[in-house]
Parts: sequence; structure tokens; C-alpha cells
Amino acid sequence: MIAQPHAWLSRFLPRLFTGLVALVAIIVLVQLAFGATNIREAPPAPLFVLKEPHGQTIKLADFKNRALIVCFFATWDQPSRKQIGILNELVGQYGATNVAVLALAIEQTDRDALKAYAAEQHLRYTPHLADYDTIQAFGGLTEIPTTYVIDKNQNVIDKSVGVTETNVLDAEVKAILKQ
Repeated sequence: MIAQPHAWLSRFLPRLFTGLVALVAIIVLVQLAFGATNIREAPPAPLFVLKEPHGQTIKLADFKNRALIVCFFATWDQPSRKQIGILNELVGQYGATNVAVLALAIEQTDRDALKAYAAEQHLRYTPHLADYDTIQAFGGLTEIPTTYVIDKNQNVIDKSVGVTETNVLDAEVKAILKQ
């Protein structure tokens, strides 16, 4: 009887393949168990100082321990008007002690026109005029409305360009209030 010279190879290759498949499966399982997570780190909110016409200032520290929503908007812009209305509902739902809205109008208008706009919209918060330094502190603007959600620890947990719907903001505020 003549032995086949490569008989050992025909027994070895299936075992090698099975071992490699098992090793790949173990590596994948270990990565799933200990690998990357969906946790994202929230960057700190910019340390802005908004100067009011009568010498008062509004700064990030004024909103410590509250959810803060900063919204850059324009009174003439329809998406901005929708966003301002959504923010008004949120303040009505959670109260000004839990949620602060800092609505910053970017157009060059006077204080009286902005007050008239707030009265017309029945706003539960006071809109302010944005200044160049505050806009730059937030990295500039490419579109309005642009909305930032800032948690109690003053970290930016979300930035939205365009209208952010009520259910999204509601979920973010609930998460902040649980902190």
C-alpha cells in the first residue's frame, strides 16, 4: 500500500479553517463587549458675555444648574418663528426655573422692535440682540435658526441647524433634568 504524501494536509486544512473562524468570532465578541461605545463627550459651552444696552451683561454662568437653550434667530425668518414658538412651549411646559431660553436675534434692529416682536409672539422669555462676539464664541453661523442645548454642567449636548422639533428638545430637556 502506497501512502499519499499530502494526506496530512487534507486533514489539517479544515481544522485550520475552523480554528480561524472561531478566533475571528471571539475577537468580534470581545470588541462588542469591551470596544467602542455610543457615548459621546459633550464639549463645554462657550464662555460668552452678551453686553446689553444699559450696561448689563448676560453670561453663561448666569444659567448654572438649569437646562439652557441658546437659539440664534431672525424675526423675519419663518423657520426661526417656528423655532421661537417651540421654545416658548417648552418654557411653558417646564417653567423658567428649570429651562432657560436665550433667544438671540441676529438682525440689526432696535430693542423696541424686539420687545414688540416678543409681545406679538406672547413669549415667556425675553429675546435679546446677538452681538458679534457672542456669535463668534459659538463658532459663527451658517444658517438660522441655529439652536444649542446646554446641560446643567454647561456642556453643549446638541447643536441643531434649522428647526428642531418639539419632541427632540423635550427629550433633551428631560435628560438634562434627570442629571
